[in-house]
Amino acid sequence: MLGKFRPLFFLLLMAGVSACSTQTVKSTSFTPIKSDSDGVVEEELLDIGIGIFQPGLDDIPRNREELTFSDVRMAETYFASYHLASALQNSGNWGVVRVVPGDLSSSDLAITGTILQSDGETMRLQVNVKDSTGATWINKEYEEVVSKYSYDPRMRRSEDAFQGLFNKIANDLLAYKQRNISREEVLNIRTVSQIQFARDFAPQIFDDYLEEDRDGILQVTRLPAENDPVINRIEDIRERDYLYVDALQDYYSNFVRQMESPYTEYRRMSYEEVMKMDRLAADARRNMIMGVAAIIGGIAATQSNNAAAYYSSPVIIASGGWLIKDAFSKGDERQMHVEALAELGNSLEMEIAPQTIELEQRTITLSGSIEAQYEQWRELLADIYANDIGEATSSDL
Repeated sequence: MLGKFRPLFFLLLMAGVSACSTQTVKSTSFTPIKSDSDGVVEEELLDIGIGIFQPGLDDIPRNREELTFSDVRMAETYFASYHLASALQNSGNWGVVRVVPGDLSSSDLAITGTILQSDGETMRLQVNVKDSTGATWINKEYEEVVSKYSYDPRMRRSEDAFQGLFNKIANDLLAYKQRNISREEVLNIRTVSQIQFARDFAPQIFDDYLEEDRDGILQVTRLPAENDPVINRIEDIRERDYLYVDALQDYYSNFVRQMESPYTEYRRMSYEEVMKMDRLAADARRNMIMGVAAIIGGIAATQSNNAAAYYSSPVIIASGGWLIKDAFSKGDERQMHVEALAELGNSLEMEIAPQTIELEQRTITLSGSIEAQYEQWRELLADIYANDIGEATSSDL
């Protein structure tokens, strides 16, 4: 009888051993930011617009769902966008880098992304970068796994625990530009973004200045005259838009600064919970496997002709039952840690309440409706442009 169960018995036994011996190797290295050694003249600096990252709540790994709180993840979308913007701006390789809450089509370079995982131990981001012509520079998944030393106050650097991840993205962007983009292409990208902005406000004039080729890439078919009064007015509108978005950068900076302390503590505790939960899950899995193996061995022993094995079988079966019961109790303990982390997540939600800023004698609420506020701002710019054109037309009569 034992021969019948022996393969399964030893398979379960080996699985139990391997379950408690698996370890994750983590690096404590920190990717530094790279700068263009050749330097770039100002007219060749590309401005970058970064959209608020998507929260990726539908992409959470199954074993991390209980560690993810939607309110925290929404705050992380601003946090990640801002830190990527800071990394790119600090590299000195680009023009102005802005976090933009709306349409990115008139940016020289547009960066969008999704947070796939963020649990204190691992951050994974899906990042897409396109220039104003529609050409893709980067479409890639980035991952960083940090060690416990990232949260040790005695060893903590001034940078964010996952700053190396944002630096990797910035370095890849620079490497792509150096390998693939000529000076002429840089100037073309800037021209297309300028016409894109103009087309948003005066499509009836600028629609035929650009057309898509068979690959979906925008090509310039015409250029505005050097002293075109319409393009000059639109450039004035664009400068006002920049001023508004620049004011939002102050809000994002303040938001991240206020969020930083509770968020760092949240991630530290989340990291600890991840470690505990993984250990508990491994222990529970091992005990379940060993318990089943012990019961199978005990059942086999009851069929044995060996007297010692026969009389020890109740003990073996009971031991197996205890191991399985312990596996379920560890699952309960795991749930306790999840609930503790949920309570901490709710406390962070209180730290990231919406704020208001004063802009051009208007009080603007910046919260979950930042995108709507920016849409209203763009509508206001359209009204300003229409009024300017109307006044100019009247004065010409």
